Amino acid sequence: MLKRVSLILATMLCLLLAHQVRAVWQFVQKDFSGSYAIYGAYLDDAVAPVAGDTKVAFRLTGTAAKDVFEAIGPDMRDGCADPQIRIRNRDMLLCRYRSKDGYRCDFGFDLSTGLSIGGTVGGAVCGE
Repeated sequence: MLKRVSLILATMLCLLLAHQVRAVWQFVQKDFSGSYAIYGAYLDDAVAPVAGDTKVAFRLTGTAAKDVFEAIGPDMRDGCADPQIRIRNRDMLLCRYRSKDGYRCDFGFDLSTGLSIGGTVGGAVCGE
């Protein structure tokens, strides 16, 4: 009986501590740097957007890109031939770190459907 009470108290203490840790975190929206382009067709062969074929590509840079890069780790194996370029991705979100120009993350949306699409062209993530 004493073991059971001790186990219950230990569990309650763990839950209380976990709640305290969560209570310290706050939802905060932050400003960020980046760019976007609205286009039609495909990124590697973009044309003027028209009704039914309008897409947007976003590129985050700076602290926002670093935060996303760190959140989606780990690095892709064999992401780029250049070992100085680190690549991380989740579905249509692609992030890169290169020491000479920092962090960037690319993603996009098809504005006609609302679906997530890629925001970078083919192997461009290893170049440029």
